[in-house]
Amino acid sequence: MGVVSRRVGQAVFGWRQGRAWTHLFGPRGEPVVLVVLALVVGVIGGLGAIVFRWMIQLCTSLFTAPAGMAASTGLRTLMALATPAVGLVVVTAIARYLAPEVKGHGVPQILEALALRGGRIHPRVATFGIVSPAITIGSGGSVGQEGPIALIGAAFGSIVGQVLRLPDRYVAVLLACGSAAGVAATFQAPIAGAFFGLEVVLGSYAMGAVVPVLLAAVAGGITFRALMGGELVLPAPPYALHHPARLLPVLLLGVLAGLAGVAYTRGLERVETLSERWRAPFWLKAALGGVAVGAIGLLWPQVLRVGYETMEQAVTGRLPLATMGGLLVAKYVATLITIGAGGSGGVFAPSLFLGTMLGGLFGGVLQRWSPALVVGGEPYAVVGMGAIFAAAAQAPLTAITIILEMTGDWGLTMGVMGACAISYLVHGSLSRDSMYTVRLSRRGIVIVRGAEVRPTERVTVQAAMTGPGAPIHRDAPVRDAYRRLVQEDHEPLMVVDDDGRLVGVVSLSDLRTVPGVSSSDLPVGAIARTSVVTVYPDDTLERAMRRFGVYDFAMLPVVARDDPRRVIGRLRRSDVLRAYHTYTMHTSEVAVRIDFLRDAHGDQGAFREAVLTEQSPVAGHALAQLRLPSECVLVTVRRGPEVLVPHGDTTLQPGDRVLVFAVPAERADALAAWLGGGPSPSRYPANRRRTTLSASETAP
Repeated sequence: MGVVSRRVGQAVFGWRQGRAWTHLFGPRGEPVVLVVLALVVGVIGGLGAIVFRWMIQLCTSLFTAPAGMAASTGLRTLMALATPAVGLVVVTAIARYLAPEVKGHGVPQILEALALRGGRIHPRVATFGIVSPAITIGSGGSVGQEGPIALIGAAFGSIVGQVLRLPDRYVAVLLACGSAAGVAATFQAPIAGAFFGLEVVLGSYAMGAVVPVLLAAVAGGITFRALMGGELVLPAPPYALHHPARLLPVLLLGVLAGLAGVAYTRGLERVETLSERWRAPFWLKAALGGVAVGAIGLLWPQVLRVGYETMEQAVTGRLPLATMGGLLVAKYVATLITIGAGGSGGVFAPSLFLGTMLGGLFGGVLQRWSPALVVGGEPYAVVGMGAIFAAAAQAPLTAITIILEMTGDWGLTMGVMGACAISYLVHGSLSRDSMYTVRLSRRGIVIVRGAEVRPTERVTVQAAMTGPGAPIHRDAPVRDAYRRLVQEDHEPLMVVDDDGRLVGVVSLSDLRTVPGVSSSDLPVGAIARTSVVTVYPDDTLERAMRRFGVYDFAMLPVVARDDPRRVIGRLRRSDVLRAYHTYTMHTSEVAVRIDFLRDAHGDQGAFREAVLTEQSPVAGHALAQLRLPSECVLVTVRRGPEVLVPHGDTTLQPGDRVLVFAVPAERADALAAWLGGGPSPSRYPANRRRTTLSASETAP
C-alpha cells in the first residue's frame, strides 16, 4: 500500500525529492491540485459531521433509555448518577488502550500535530474521534461537538495528505481544510468554519491557505445541508442595539466576559493538572467524575450534554435570572469535571453556554436597574454567547461570525463585535494562553500562531544571561567610569550602593554632558540613570527582546524577583542571539533525529510528558551521564514556569516535566511511566544504552 500510494502521489503531483508538482498542470498546477484536494476533504468533513451527529443521537438513546424504563424514582436517580460514570469509564478506556489522541477536547491535538509532526494525525483518530465524543455527550458529559468534529475533519485531511505522500506544508493546509469543513457543517456556519481553520488551527491568513480553506468550508456546509437540511442551530428573534446608549453596556459585558474567559481557561488547565497528579486508576477518576457530573445533573439537568435548547430559552427570554445564575456556575463546574475525568469533547459549546447565561444575567440585571435604558435583556444573551469564546479561544473573528451565523441575527453585529473585541483584549492582557494552547504550554509546547513555535517564548533569561560583571560604586569619580567605558567594553555599567544593591546605570551617552569628563571628580551617582529597566531570570527572551526594542538599551540588569535591587546577572543583545542560535540548532537537530527514527521504524511515534519523581531513574543525573533507550528523543524540560533547552550538562530534577518522543507509539506510555519512576518496561531497561537522539554531550 505504501509503495502504491507513493507512486500515485508522484504520478499525480510530480513530487519527488523536493521537486514541485508542476508537470501535470504547468506552473500553476500545484495550487489547482491543492484546491481539488481541499474540495474533496471538505465533502469528507461534511459527511463526517453527519456520521458524528448520528452517533451522538444513537449514544444518547442508548444511555437514556434504561433510565426512562426505571420503575421507581430511587432507581432513576441511581441510574442518573451512574450513566455519566459509565460513559466516562468507557471513553477513558478507549483513550488508554486504543487511541490516546482522542482524550481531551480535540483542538490541542490538532495544534500539537501541526507543531511537532508536520500535521500528521494517526488514521485511527478518524474512527475513535467519532466514537469517544459521541459516548461522552450521549452519556451526559458536559462537552460540545466542535472540538471532536474539528479533530475528525483534521484527521481526514491529514490522512489524504499522508496517503498521497505530500510535503508537510500541504498536509497542514489539508488538516485546516478538514477542521474548517467539520465546523462549517456542524454549526451551519461556513464563514465561521473558514475562520476557525485559519485563525485557530493555522493561525495564519496566508493566501496559499485562504482559498483552499474557504472552499473546504463551503463544500462541508453544502454537503451537510444537502443531506440534513439547513436550519439554524440556535435561532434568535431579530434583536438590534442601534442606539448608542444601549451599545455602551456591551463594552462592560465584554470586560466581564474577558474575566470569565480567563477563569475558564485557567480552570481547564488546573483541573487537567490535578487529574494528572492524582495517582489513581484511570477508571476510578472517570467513575468519580461521572458521578459528580450526574449529581450536578440531578439539580440542573440543563447542563448535561451540549445544551442548545437551554441556550435558546435564554436568548428568547424564557429563563428567570436566578436560573441563569445557577446554570452559569453549574455548567462551569460540570464542564471542568468532565474534562478532568478524561472525557472526550469540545470546550467551545460550553463556552457559548456560559456566555449566554452571563449575557442574559447581565442584561436582566441591567433592565431592572434601568428599564428606560434596556427594554429587554435577551439581546445581551446573544452578545455574551460569543464574548467568552472570543476571549478563551483568542479567536474574535471566529466568535463574531459563528454567533451571527448560528442565530441568524445580523442586527446585533455591532454589539457582538464590540463585546468580542473587548473580551479578547482583556483575556490577552491577563493570560497568554488560550483554552486550546494552555494544555500544550504545560508540556513545553508554546504555540504562538498556529503551528509556529517561537523559540524566544520558550527560552528564559536565565538560560542566556551572563554574570553581573564588575559594577561601579555610586561615589566613584566619573573619570573612573569614563576610563572603563572607553577602554574596556563600552557596555553600560551598573551603579551600586555600599551594600552592592542596584541604584542606577551609567553609559557613555550619560557622560557627554559632564565637562572635562576624563578628569572629573563628580560622583557617578550624580549622573547615573536611576530609572532602570530590568528583567527577571524567569522572564522569557521574548519579553526581554521587547524591552530591548522599546528602550533601545544595550544591556539589561537581571535582578531577583523577590528583591528587585539585588543584581544576579546581566543580559545583552548578543546573549539573546547566542541563546536563540543554540536553541534553534538544538531543535533542528531534534527534528532531524525524530524524522530519522520514524523512517527507521516505519512508525509515526508519539510524544508523551513524564513528570519526574524522587524514584525516577534519571532524576539527579546530568544528561551526559544517562543511558536512555535509543528509541526516544528528549525534546524539552519544563521546570516550574521555565522551559529548558536540554544539553549534556542539564541535570534532571524531581518535579521536572520532560517531553519525550518515542517509537513505536505503543511504547511511549510505558517509557513515560518508567521515566516518572514506574516499572522498567521490557524494551526500556534502565541504563541499557545511551540514546542517539537526546541532548548534546556538553553545553555550548
